[in-house]
Amino acid sequence: MASATPPVLDRWFPSRKPLPEPRLRLFCLPFAGGSAAIYQSWGMALPTGVELCAVQLPGRERRLMEPALKSMPELMDVLMPALTPLMDRPFALFGYSMGARIGLEVARTLKRQGGPKPLGFIAAAAPPPSHNDREPIHTLDDAGFIAKLREYDGTPEEVLQHKELLELILPTLRADFALAWSENGKDTAPLDIPLSVYAGKGDKHVGLDVMEHWRAESTADVRLRHFEGGHFFIRTHGPPVLAAVREDLTRWMTATT
Repeated sequence: MASATPPVLDRWFPSRKPLPEPRLRLFCLPFAGGSAAIYQSWGMALPTGVELCAVQLPGRERRLMEPALKSMPELMDVLMPALTPLMDRPFALFGYSMGARIGLEVARTLKRQGGPKPLGFIAAAAPPPSHNDREPIHTLDDAGFIAKLREYDGTPEEVLQHKELLELILPTLRADFALAWSENGKDTAPLDIPLSVYAGKGDKHVGLDVMEHWRAESTADVRLRHFEGGHFFIRTHGPPVLAAVREDLTRWMTATT
């Protein structure tokens, strides 16, 4: 009989459905304020043999009472031990907005520590740290921070109008935006893995010209894909995004066989 999933994996990957012999594991990291649930529908739509590992960060859903982490070194200290046991198979990284910043740091950490190499990394809706000149909104007072959240169109208005709920989630949102702006200065040399960059044509926060600078983040193949929609094109144009993910994963898996 198969052994039970270790509690630490249940906590970090609450929706994971382990495959007996996965060809590849896809680690998905959420945008600021997001959770593993945003990727829940992807599992059955990925290429055959791909196991979805959507990461649940502290400070949301079942981990709501855990304090959210606001510095990249602090996050890496607890996230890497959760990821490493599942890196015994080929794997790839997908990060959206804040998640792209985290995914980049995971890849950098693996390279620095001589760990396993991802087959590829998909970075969506986020500038590379070297060209992140957006306003660090997590430093604003509550009124200013909430006003900026409205501009991102990522937090439902009913949540922003709900005083008690807003008080509960604001610390996590602030911590997440701090992570999105985090740069710990370690090993900023380019990666050596395939990189696929997803950009929204109407993204007011991360222009297409800024996304071009991801090309400097890897010495391997770097491809840019443009999607209709604004900053949250993953929500408004989900099917094309998922189709692109399938294509990228299939290409990377084929290249290793």
